[in-house]
Amino acid sequence: MGFRGECVKKKKPFGCLFGLIALIFLLLFLYWQNFSLQITQYDLVYSKLPEGFDGYRIVQISDMHGMSYGAKNRVLIEKIDKLKPDALMITGDMISSHARDGQAFLDFLDGMKGKYPMYMSLGNHEQIAEWYEKSSPENYGYDDFISQVLEKGVIILDNTSVELKRGDDAIRLYGLTSELYHYSRRDGDYADDSLLLTEAYIEGVLKKPSHQFTILLAHNPSYFKEYTAWGADLTLSGHMHGGIIQVPFKGGLLSPERIFFPEYDAGLFEEGSRKMIVNRGLGYSQISFRLFNRPDISLIVLHKQQARDS
Repeated sequence: MGFRGECVKKKKPFGCLFGLIALIFLLLFLYWQNFSLQITQYDLVYSKLPEGFDGYRIVQISDMHGMSYGAKNRVLIEKIDKLKPDALMITGDMISSHARDGQAFLDFLDGMKGKYPMYMSLGNHEQIAEWYEKSSPENYGYDDFISQVLEKGVIILDNTSVELKRGDDAIRLYGLTSELYHYSRRDGDYADDSLLLTEAYIEGVLKKPSHQFTILLAHNPSYFKEYTAWGADLTLSGHMHGGIIQVPFKGGLLSPERIFFPEYDAGLFEEGSRKMIVNRGLGYSQISFRLFNRPDISLIVLHKQQARDS
């Protein structure tokens, strides 16, 4: 019995050591999951794309919520520079609704130094911050934040559009600011059909797109079918934070509206020839945790579909 007891005592320290090593690896894994940037590349082929935009490189970021990667967001800036984008497209929620964490985004824009054209649509957190400022401006800095964003060269598409040109070819870029109540995705609760986010609603605020190839920046991906019916060839969205936890074979676990397994959580979605990219975001909102769902930079490369030889 004495010998057996000695063996047990000698084995205990090794068990503790293995447990400590496992804990360290777990903490490192969680740190990597939550604070290391992942680049997700999408090569999208369109027959409608003008020849001049063949190979056009878009970097999309979303949902920063005041998050910094390195001092003054230097790591994020270096990652984007290596991708050599033709344009940077930002799909909202660069701040949180209290509007006190905007410096991370402003530092990022300082690092960009106008190297690329930058276009931004607004998310629900910018809209909430703007609403709060109207009621208590002494406690919020939303207007100042937006002024600085514009001064640093960002074109904000707040239910507006711009034409992007390469040589003699052009495409159209739109930014949709949906109403805050649209984020609930409970459209049936509204008796007035004009309040619903439908094809007609989008046409009412943005007009119907022409025959040009059309990109839509729309923070909320839940209305993908409505965006395609309106005429978006490519929609860029965010908002879902990748579903917080990516469950294998199921997708994102939870939307910001507390909907389990939302239909459009992250990645590429298609309706015929029309496509949507949902970026997993850079920061956190109400839940400061990610699993199998690293912070995301989207690289989207557009390709012209060539006619097949007869």
